[in-house]
Order: sequence, then structure tokens, then C-alpha cells
Amino acid sequence: MQPILRAEHLYKSFLLSGKPQLILEDVNFTMEEEDFVSVVGSSGCGKTTFLELLAGITKPDRGEIYYQGERITGKTGLLGYMPQDDLLFPWLNVLENVLIPVRVRNGDIKAAKVRVQQLLPVFGLEGHIKHMPYQLSGGLRQRAAFLRTCMMEAKLLLLDEPFASLDAITRIQLQKWLGYIARELKLSIILVTHDIEEAINLSDTIMVMRKPPGNFVCSFKLDRSTKMNEMEVLQLKKDILELVANGV
Repeated sequence: MQPILRAEHLYKSFLLSGKPQLILEDVNFTMEEEDFVSVVGSSGCGKTTFLELLAGITKPDRGEIYYQGERITGKTGLLGYMPQDDLLFPWLNVLENVLIPVRVRNGDIKAAKVRVQQLLPVFGLEGHIKHMPYQLSGGLRQRAAFLRTCMMEAKLLLLDEPFASLDAITRIQLQKWLGYIARELKLSIILVTHDIEEAINLSDTIMVMRKPPGNFVCSFKLDRSTKMNEMEVLQLKKDILELVANGV
């Protein structure tokens, strides 16, 4: 079975102070359908740039990206992308916000509203569909933003530190909820995070990116069907933190 996503020999540089700086160098990546992959690394190593390349927001200098066997390099709207900030439009209520991807692609709004109603209990948004963003807690705003991302009807979602701005309790609650959503909707997910425990709790695979020029230096395969004991979790966390700190 072919991988759902494949990236080959990606390079990306940006002009910084008038000089080109290589951010990603010869990045190769594959993932299988319904996998949950977390990407960790030090700040500025290129994690967000990697997601932006996959989402088509920016184009690689070199290299190709394939989704379900088809070349998608530089194409937008094929993968669901959720940036760190929820970016809900403050003048629209929850329903109108989550319908934006449907309107952009000139989709069937009536059918989309039915789908939203079906998903409200799964996303914990019952009773909030007519609320404005300012009326929602941080956790509910992220749920609404995630529902909007899912309305792109992509089976592969790119999440850039979606819980970074939340308090610790809400963050833990939404981590558990995200794992449930991924299984319930049979999603493939790439999550960028600085939280090693978050990566361990959610992932099938954790990939460590080195300091710029970024590339993946190590990957850890996890078996979510068996629960790791406390010592195993602590050792894995220690191993990942050492790699991130050394920026190898």
C-alpha cells in the first residue's frame, strides 16, 4: 500500500538581512494512512516551514510532495492546515466560520450544514453554533477552528502547535480529545509541537528535526495499542529532549 503522503528532497531558503539562509535541507518524509506523526525540534529549526510546504502555502526551492500518489507541490487546499492561532473571523458566528472552506470551494452549503450538525457532539460544540468567537473560551475556539479545518474534507491534517496558547488543564483535555477525534474520523495527522509529552501521548511516530538547515535526524515508533509504563515514558522523553537540545 502506497503512503498517503510522501515528500522527497525538499529544500527551502529565505532571505534574512538580504542574505539567503537555508532553512530546510534535503528533507524526506513518508507517512501511512491514519498515522499520527508529531514533529519536534528547537525553535526556528524549520518545523512550521515544513508544514507550510506540505500545505502549499510556500513552495520548495527544490523537491516534490505527493499526496495519495499525486504530485501536489505548491498546491493549496488539498490538505487541512491549522496554524497556531485559531484565526476565527470575529464578525462571524461559529457556524459561518466553520462553513468558510465550503464556501471557498463553492461546495454544497445545505449538505455542509447537515454535516456540521452531525459533528457538533463529536467536537463538543453543541449549544455554541450561533455564538461569536469572543463568547467562546480558548478551548472552544480551538475546537471550532479544528472543525473548520475538518470541513475542508481533507483526510490529512497539518496542525501547527494548536494548543500552545492554552492553559495546562485545557491543553491536557484537548490532547485527549484530539486523539479521540483522530480515531473517530480516521484522520491522518501531522502535529508540530514543543511539548514532548504531548507528542508521546498522541503519536504513532515522533520525528526530531535538527537545527537549521532543518532535516529529520531521528524517528521514534510508538505502539498505541500498548501503554508504556512511567519509566519507559521518562526514558523516551529524556532521549528526545537530548536530541532537541543538542540540535544534531
